[in-house]
Amino acid sequence: MKKRKIVLKDGQCPYCNGLGYFELFLGGTETCELCSGQGELKKKVEKSVVS
Repeated sequence: MKKRKIVLKDGQCPYCNGLGYFELFLGGTETCELCSGQGELKKKVEKSVVS
């Protein structure tokens, strides 16, 4: 089996390679749960805490 190098753009989901779904071995597809099928990760905005 050959290894492929996959280059992702900024914000693309690394688990589904930006497709939004996985292809199953026995046929069919399943929505990626990490990105909710969008293919892009929502950037988390961290709130700064001032005390």
